[in-house]
Amino acid sequence: MAELPPITPFAGVPQPPEDQARAAIIPVPLESTVSYRPGTALGPTALMAASAHMELYDELDLLREEPISRGILTRPAVDTQGTVAEVLARVRAAVAAELEAGRLPVLVGGEHTVTLGALTALVESRGRDFSVVSLDAHLDLRDSYQGQRLSHACVMRRAVELGLEVHHLGVRSCSQAEARFLEERGIVPGWARHLRQDVSALDDHLWGIRPGPVYISIDVDVLDPSIMPATGTPEPGGLDWHDLTDILIDLCSCHPVVGLDLVELAPLPGLAAPDFTAARLLYRALGLALRGPNPRAVALHRQRWEEWEKQSL
Repeated sequence: MAELPPITPFAGVPQPPEDQARAAIIPVPLESTVSYRPGTALGPTALMAASAHMELYDELDLLREEPISRGILTRPAVDTQGTVAEVLARVRAAVAAELEAGRLPVLVGGEHTVTLGALTALVESRGRDFSVVSLDAHLDLRDSYQGQRLSHACVMRRAVELGLEVHHLGVRSCSQAEARFLEERGIVPGWARHLRQDVSALDDHLWGIRPGPVYISIDVDVLDPSIMPATGTPEPGGLDWHDLTDILIDLCSCHPVVGLDLVELAPLPGLAAPDFTAARLLYRALGLALRGPNPRAVALHRQRWEEWEKQSL
């Protein structure tokens, strides 16, 4: 792979002192198992470059602040040479270092496989007390894909094998084998068509997430291709900007966020809007995650979850 340009610090602002930083962005320009459109290796560089042109003030009612002021570091990109297993080991080590320092680890991919490195580090650090929320057009629950088990199409299957509870929102594509896996495990994903047609369907999925910490994984293809064409497999019928913002608000209001990633941006030459959208999306997600949960929302969620659990028995 050709040498990549250096990573611009997120938002184009000077790096905060490490002892004042609450989050650390870790670029991982991995592109090894992509299966349709290439380009994810260039995603972190494009996102960081676009972020330097954002307004730092977020006008969202819950924020109305400059999230960058909370202290957001940008780390050097993880070396993606070698096997996928070797790269994931480096990701795990990078995430573990931020967890040890008490900072929120934030991966910017690269292909979705990088998420596995972060999840492994979190399990080693804190056990399995957190849930994974995958915002993605695809389930990524294949056992293997194109002869590989460490693949973007298998990352959530590996998460399940780690013993983690995984929730899927925005899905609109899966294989027959994945459909069988859903049935065998009793997993009910949040299909995009249901979420868009019925507000209560989204509420049901959100109430069904176990109270407590969450890891949020955002594959940019969860957005409709009319908004996000710059991704490896742009699936029709996706969420829009406000749909996704509302989901992030609910998640971050009800749960402490222990890790975050944004993956699968594959920049299109001459088209800046997707890069900028990805940068704004990451900034908003960071702002909400660093703001922390709302105690009233946490209490209401626990009540609704207990009701949801009784109904599910």
